[in-house]
Parts: sequence; C-alpha cells; structure tokens
Amino acid sequence: MTPEAALAEIAAHAVPGRAGEMRAYHKVDRTYLGVPNPVLNDLTRAWRQGLDVEARVALARGLWDSDVFEARLASAKLLTQARIRPDDAVWALIQSWVPGFDSWAIADHACQA
Repeated sequence: MTPEAALAEIAAHAVPGRAGEMRAYHKVDRTYLGVPNPVLNDLTRAWRQGLDVEARVALARGLWDSDVFEARLASAKLLTQARIRPDDAVWALIQSWVPGFDSWAIADHACQA
C-alpha cells in the first residue's frame, strides 16, 4: 500500500464540517480531514494485518511526511503492536518524529506505539 492510497482511504471517511472543528480544537496549522479516531483504528488495524514490519514502517513514514493530522495519527497506529520484531526501524522512525511533536494528540498517539 502506498501512502497516497492510504491517505485516500482515510479521506474517504471524512465527516463534513468536522475538519474545521478539529483545526479549532487542536490549534495547529496543518491539514485536517475530519475523520473520527475509531475509523482510523479500524483502517490501521486492517493495514497492520496485511503488511510486514518493513512495509508498515515505510507506510508510516509516508503518512507522517504528508503532515495531515489524521495521517500522522495513523502513522503511530501502524506501529502499535505488543511485540513487533524486528523493531530497530520502528524505534528509529518514532524517535525521528519527536522534534515534530507540535500537538498533544499526535504525541499521545506516537507514545502509545
């Protein structure tokens, strides 16, 4: 799966009017699509099941780089697993995100990975 395909899948679940509310609530200047968190949970759970660790890391990197709020949350959710092995690439990617934590919601999701 490409980041573009994943982003399109996320965007397909946008709730009209929700993006503006999210922007006002989070107070960070980036693109918001207006997709509820439970939808992101369902999407990323399905993606995790079909991707090996290397593909998950690549997809997470691409979604993070899009700077779309929901894509950044999905990036962290892609790396959520009790035992993900090998995990060196996963931890390196999460550590690379830390300087970009400009939103409590994104930091919270990334720290749960």
